[in-house]
Amino acid sequence: MRYWQSDRNRPRKRKKRKVSSGGSRRSITSGGSLRNYPFLRSFYQHQAEISVGFQKFFFFLAIASLLYVFIFGEAGTISILALKQEKAMLAENLAILVSDTEKLQKEINSLKDEPFKMEQLGRERYGYIYPGDRVYKIIYPQKLK
Repeated sequence: MRYWQSDRNRPRKRKKRKVSSGGSRRSITSGGSLRNYPFLRSFYQHQAEISVGFQKFFFFLAIASLLYVFIFGEAGTISILALKQEKAMLAENLAILVSDTEKLQKEINSLKDEPFKMEQLGRERYGYIYPGDRVYKIIYPQKLK
């Protein structure tokens, strides 16, 4: 017989029904007879047994899927670690950009406040001269190869 086929004709071991010591109240236990409980016959009539091998397989499948979701999934441990590393790198880049912004702001303020700085910057960086000034360029001789 296969696991999906019902085994209604197969003889089963009967388990003893547990009786509560409380008196007339009856308790339903697994393996108990359904003769006394006709409302349960329709519920238990179509159940099939699953073999132990398939139970182990489904258990392994459930554990593997949970591991995949919690470790490799979109919100898994690996993704969270990668996002934390990216956050640290972006915070470092932000700190560098903030320090550069502060330096440039200081330079802007110094150029606004001191006119001599503006003139010096124009002469050194951009090669500006006043009319009548002479510029001397020093040319170094090239080394012979």
